[in-house]
Amino acid sequence: MFKRARLPILISLLAAALAAAFLLWPLECLSAECEGKRLLAWPIRAGEAFELTFTHSLNLSPITDVIEWTGSDLSVVKSVFKAFGAGVPVPADGIGTEIIHAGGHYELVGIDQHMQSLTILTQAVPNHHITLGGRSASLLTLAGEGKSVTIAVKRVPLIFRFGL
Repeated sequence: MFKRARLPILISLLAAALAAAFLLWPLECLSAECEGKRLLAWPIRAGEAFELTFTHSLNLSPITDVIEWTGSDLSVVKSVFKAFGAGVPVPADGIGTEIIHAGGHYELVGIDQHMQSLTILTQAVPNHHITLGGRSASLLTLAGEGKSVTIAVKRVPLIFRFGL
């Protein structure tokens, strides 16, 4: 009788341990942080790219940088824009290999710039938005005006992705 009474307890302890392991298992996540606070953490896989879209401060047209997680660092793959303006990089600046005109926009390709993280100052213009796999967020809305937001890939336990 005593052994039978321990079986449900052992099963409950095993289930709790499995649930804890699942919730604490870290996943690689695209992370945005400001002042030590995690603003977002979205799962990302090696070879997957996210977009950082912002408004050019002079010509006020949208620019989208496509950034890939290589598995070890972030790599800027290309920049997509509709109009040239001061500060828009070109191959003559040593950034990218060519500009392609396609479907009403330009693509600066062959950038291949690698980094561990990037830091963005939030402002109404350029109002950076980050997009990954159908999810999108305004860094200005998440952090507030005039804040430094650091974007990197970090291993984040599932439970901390949801702010629990």
